[in-house]
Amino acid sequence: MFLKTRRTFLQKTALSTTTLALAQTELLASASTLDTLALAQKDLYGDLSSAPSFTQINSRAYLSLILTHSRIDDDSKQYIKNGAGWLEEEAQKLYKKPYIELDEVQRQKTLESMATYNWGERWISTMLRYIYEAVLGDTIYGINKDESGWNWLNHISGLPRPKEPLL
Repeated sequence: MFLKTRRTFLQKTALSTTTLALAQTELLASASTLDTLALAQKDLYGDLSSAPSFTQINSRAYLSLILTHSRIDDDSKQYIKNGAGWLEEEAQKLYKKPYIELDEVQRQKTLESMATYNWGERWISTMLRYIYEAVLGDTIYGINKDESGWNWLNHISGLPRPKEPLL
């Protein structure tokens, strides 16, 4: 009886440990994907002296919201994540390093290389759309801090403004 109980305990412990380890691995992989996507967005946003800073627009938070929200279809989420993988593949092909380890010039060249493919150009266009949404969106979504994007463009928001986020 003791062996049976011990065996059951060990089996359940091993299963729990494996499940926990896989969950953490998926979480870490997800964070790494978001890091890559956010850096790519920062590189695409560029450094316009008069524009709000990348920190002010908070595009990373917006992208995180898009990737986790139930109203965004799974295919759209997967397409964005796939793009991070394609970006990594292109960086490896050109420089034998992950995208996040490249210097600024290498990252720009990686994006330029991706843009030569139809699929790469479409993915970059999608990333730019999310950047624009972060620049122009309502602050209720945690983006466009201090209405910096609106102020930059001398935009006056329509009324009434949302009282709670729809996404």
